[in-house]
Amino acid sequence: MADKKEKTLNDIWQKLDEQEKIMRDVGRWLRFQNIGKLKEILETELDTDEKKIAFENTDGEKGVRDISTVAQTPSKTVHNWWQKWFRLGIVEPSGAYQGRLKKICSLDDIGIKIPKILGINNKAVQDAKNVAENEKSEGITVKEDDLKEIEEMEDDKENGK
Repeated sequence: MADKKEKTLNDIWQKLDEQEKIMRDVGRWLRFQNIGKLKEILETELDTDEKKIAFENTDGEKGVRDISTVAQTPSKTVHNWWQKWFRLGIVEPSGAYQGRLKKICSLDDIGIKIPKILGINNKAVQDAKNVAENEKSEGITVKEDDLKEIEEMEDDKENGK
């Protein structure tokens, strides 16, 4: 009897895995079919470098303050952008952190140039560095790309960019 239940559960899991694969395939085709409309919405909505930088850093892990530091924009402004972007469907709730959002695609993935962070000041670089160090000390995984971005900001500042 136990073997029969185990076999039945394994069959169910196998069918669920197959259904998940099919749904991912359907999602890919739908995304491909509508990429032109998505690009149009993103180009219209992300009409400043600050918005593009904020959007690109909306990864589901960074909070409003982190993104406002990198985009050099007030936290309230980033919060308002997030609300609008959620209504437009270009960001979705983070699976990792409650209250945070993540972009549905990278700008680079659909052919929109990601701007370099211009006019960055020492405080912004230091703030970003402090956030990364605090997250590391609290056991939060800090992505290698984020650390690289902070190093690039420091280099740009030193080189007067």
